[in-house]
Amino acid sequence: MTTTPYETDHYQPSGFGQSEEGLLSPDAAIDAELNGDLEADEPDTDLDGVDEDSGDETGAAGSKAKASAKPSRGLFRRVAAKTIEVQGASDTVRALAAAQLGCSDEIIDLTTSIMAAGRMSTSPLGDIEAIQDAIKQDPFSVGITATALGRARLKVIWTLLHALGTVGTPTPPASDVKAGMAVAKAVNDLSEDNQFELIAAAELLKRS
Repeated sequence: MTTTPYETDHYQPSGFGQSEEGLLSPDAAIDAELNGDLEADEPDTDLDGVDEDSGDETGAAGSKAKASAKPSRGLFRRVAAKTIEVQGASDTVRALAAAQLGCSDEIIDLTTSIMAAGRMSTSPLGDIEAIQDAIKQDPFSVGITATALGRARLKVIWTLLHALGTVGTPTPPASDVKAGMAVAKAVNDLSEDNQFELIAAAELLKRS
C-alpha cells in the first residue's frame, strides 16, 4: 500500500469575537498569525466616544487602539472561502476533519473551528502515516509502533478510522495493546478511496 503524506496544521478551537477597551480580539490575533497584517493604519469610521475636534491625546490613542483591533478584510475573505470549501466537502471528509478538531461536522461549527484553531505538535493524520511507514518497513513491530502512541492519540485515530468505516465500534478496546493492534490492522486495510478522503480532510483543515 502506498504511503501518502498528510501535511496540514492542527488546532485547538478558540472563540471568535472582539474584546473591549481596545485589546486585540481573538479574531485579530488569529489574523495577525495568518496574514501578519492587521489594518492598523486604516481609520475606523464607526468609533464611539471619540471627540476628533477636541485634540485629546487620550481619545486619539483610544481611537488608534480600536482601529488596530479591527480584523482585516483578508481574514473575512479567508473565512468566507473556507466556508464554501467546507460546504463543498463530502460528508465523510467533514466528519474526518471534525473528528480531528473535536467539533461537530456542521458547516458553521467546523469552519469556525478550523479558522480559530491553534497549531499542535502532533496530528492523528501524521500518526496514521507513521503506522503506514511501520507496516512497510517492519510489519512485525507495527503493533508496538501503534501502541507506543499512547491512549489519547490512539483514541483520536480510532475516531477517524470509525468515520471511514474501517473499525466497527465508536470507541477502542480498553487495553492499549489491543487498541494498538486493532488500529494497525485497520490502517493496513485502508482502501485507496480511504487514502484520498484522508488527504482531502488534511487539505480541508488548512486555513488558507
